[in-house]
Amino acid sequence: MIRTNLKDVLDSRGIKQKWLANEANIDQTTLSKLVRGKAIPTLEVAFRIAKVLDLRIDEVWYHEDDEK
Repeated sequence: MIRTNLKDVLDSRGIKQKWLANEANIDQTTLSKLVRGKAIPTLEVAFRIAKVLDLRIDEVWYHEDDEK
């Protein structure tokens, strides 16, 4: 199963979901689901979010078997 660190990244940087949704050009409802781990992004959306956050995709999403 795919897991996300997105909420932790946003919280640690003081970034609002609305800002990220606007910058990554995605719907706020979709972003909310991604942050809560209730949805898995398309590869394109994952790239856009990671790029805005200046992170690699695997720093935002990971397979639970890779958890440390």
